[in-house]
Amino acid sequence: MVRWPGLRPCLTAILNPAGASSMAAAEVPGYLVSPQTEKHRRARNWTDAEMRGLMLVWEEFFDELKQTKRNAKVYEKMASKLFEMTGERRLGEEIKIKITNMTFQYRSEERPVKKRKVRSCHLQKKKLRLLEAMLEEQRRLSRAMEETCREVRRVLDQQNILQVQSLQLQERMMSLLEKIIAKSNV
Repeated sequence: MVRWPGLRPCLTAILNPAGASSMAAAEVPGYLVSPQTEKHRRARNWTDAEMRGLMLVWEEFFDELKQTKRNAKVYEKMASKLFEMTGERRLGEEIKIKITNMTFQYRSEERPVKKRKVRSCHLQKKKLRLLEAMLEEQRRLSRAMEETCREVRRVLDQQNILQVQSLQLQERMMSLLEKIIAKSNV
């Protein structure tokens, strides 16, 4: 590869004969810039229309991309299809990079959600076990309370029986005393 170190300032001066030095070197047409500089130049941002178009094109060529190992030609086909759809020219390499970045972003956003779901699931299972234990304890206490209530009713019933028997005995004693008094007065 041949490099011309002073080419960019010369081209800027040629393309800007008025001498306006405010023109940035990035405004030099891409075909006049060395491949080394071209590699490190930042691509322009993708518009919403381009993103929608890219999604449609990606869906259309998805199987073909998965079937071929060397798929530069597929990306170039995608670039021409995207150009037909949006009127914006993108290189196949730009499309490949964008798809790679979107895939990476999707996967990196997906993982924490799964961890949260796993943690959430683990916490839900823990909560469920705790609630089940609490419910079992509540049932055990309820059974103990029912047993205690039955015992209290049994004791109260015995007390009532004893009170009735006591009243009956008192009445018999009173009647015997009355008879004894009545005999003694005679």
